[in-house]
Amino acid sequence: MDRIVLTDALVGSPFGVLLLDKAVKAARLAGAEVAGVTLPRGMAPAARCRFVGEAARHGLGCVEGAVPACGDAFTVFVGGRAVDLRVPGGLHDWHAHTQFAYCGRGIDLMDAAALSLALGVETQGFSEHAFALYFPSDALKFRWQGDPGFVEGVWASEGRGRMAAYRAWVEGLRALLGPRVRFGLEVDLFGGGRFCLAPEDREGWDYLIGAIHEVEGLAPGATQAEVVRAWMRDVERLLQQPIQVLAHPFRYFPWAGRPVPRELYRPVARMLAQTGVAAEINHHKNPFELEFFRVCLEEGAGISLGTDAHVTRDIADLRPHLRTLAELGLSPGDCLSP
Repeated sequence: MDRIVLTDALVGSPFGVLLLDKAVKAARLAGAEVAGVTLPRGMAPAARCRFVGEAARHGLGCVEGAVPACGDAFTVFVGGRAVDLRVPGGLHDWHAHTQFAYCGRGIDLMDAAALSLALGVETQGFSEHAFALYFPSDALKFRWQGDPGFVEGVWASEGRGRMAAYRAWVEGLRALLGPRVRFGLEVDLFGGGRFCLAPEDREGWDYLIGAIHEVEGLAPGATQAEVVRAWMRDVERLLQQPIQVLAHPFRYFPWAGRPVPRELYRPVARMLAQTGVAAEINHHKNPFELEFFRVCLEEGAGISLGTDAHVTRDIADLRPHLRTLAELGLSPGDCLSP
C-alpha cells in the first residue's frame, strides 16, 4: 500500500486542494493502492482541515510527517516516487462547463481556466450547454425539445434567456484570458431536428459541439430497434449542422439503460469522416466505447478530447484520455484543434 506524500510547495499553492484531487486520481489510474495521505508537519489548522476534508472525500485518512524537500508545487510522491501532476504538452480540452450550467456543481470559469493553464493544457475550451442558457432550470427535463413554439418564444424574448448575458460575459473575458482559452457551445436538436441555436447566436464562437442528450419523439415503451432508428436519425440531422465535434458519441444508450448498438460504429464513423466532424473522447461518467474510436481511425474520422468537467476539480483530468490515445496508437498532436 502506498501513501501520497504532499510537499510544502504543494500545500502552499493556491491550487493545493485541487492538486491533492489530481494526485489521488493519478495514483489510482496508475494502479497504486493508496493507503492515505501524508501532510507536512506544522500546517495551519484551517489549511490542514481543507486537505483532510479533500482526502476524506476520496476515502483516505491523513497524517502529518516528514516530506521530501521540493520546490515544485505540481510534484507529489507516491510510494517514494515523484509524480508530476502536469499534463504533457500539446493537449487541448474542448469540452468543459461554467457556472452558467445547471448541471455544473461548483465550477467557476476563472478558477478552472487558471488551473488548466497551470497544469499545462495547451488550449482550454469552454462549451456551455446552449439549452441551459436559453431555458429555465427545468430544461434538464428536455420538455423544450418537442415544443418549437416555446423555443421560438424564448428566442424572441429580450435577452433570449441568459444567452445574451453569457455572450457579453464571454466577450469581456477573451482579451483578459488570451488565445489559450476558447469559447464554444454544446448544442442539441429540437422540434423535428432543428439546431437549438437562435439565428443571432450562430456566429461569434470559436467552435460548436453537437450533442444528443435526449431523442425526440420516442413513445413510452419504445423498442430497442425504434430507439436505435430515432437516435441514428438525430445523428444524421446533427451532422448536417455547423459543428466541429460530436460530443460523447453513443453515451445516450447507457444513460437511457439501453445496450449500445455496436453495429452502428462504422456507419457513424463514416458519416463523421464525410462531414469532417470529430468524435470526442470523453470519460465523464461514460461507459467507454474504445472500439468505436478504432473504427473512427479506420474510416478517417478525426478525434477530439473533452473532459466535460462540471466541477473545477475535474478540469484538466486528461490522464484517462492519454491512456486512450496510447491504446489507439495516437499522440496528442493527432487530435483535432477546431
